[in-house]
Amino acid sequence: MGMIGYLKRVPAELLAALIDKTATLDEYVFGDEAEDELDLDKAWHGLHYLLCGDAFGGKGPLYNALMGGQPINEEETEDIIVRYLTPDQVREVSGALEVLDDDALKKGFAPDDMNEAGVYPAPDWNDAGELDYLLSYYGPMKAYYHQAAENGEGMLIYVS
Repeated sequence: MGMIGYLKRVPAELLAALIDKTATLDEYVFGDEAEDELDLDKAWHGLHYLLCGDAFGGKGPLYNALMGGQPINEEETEDIIVRYLTPDQVREVSGALEVLDDDALKKGFAPDDMNEAGVYPAPDWNDAGELDYLLSYYGPMKAYYHQAAENGEGMLIYVS
């Protein structure tokens, strides 16, 4: 199966309720609303590397796009930890993504370094099609953040 990355837009009022625990996180993430999420498949970690030039680190809004945010359920014993971005952070991420096109991301593709750093999921990032696989998820991710920013929404980020 593997580790699949997800983004889920969340209205600001609901995000506040989720943080305050007056709304149920499991219901929003796994319940009837789940179809509104963006499935990034296994591309999430490779995309993070292309955005930040690092397997696990990074700075600013580009780091927040896929591996940042604050844990919303870290004290729980869930199989997944859900992190969140505020609407302001979503706007920052969206703005940072807007200036990066596929050509800019291609410049950050370093297959040997990605292999050495253990970037998920490819066993060998030198294989044909690996970069295209990552880029096929970048456009939808960028558009998803753009829509959330336009709507004044927060974002949930999780891997399941």
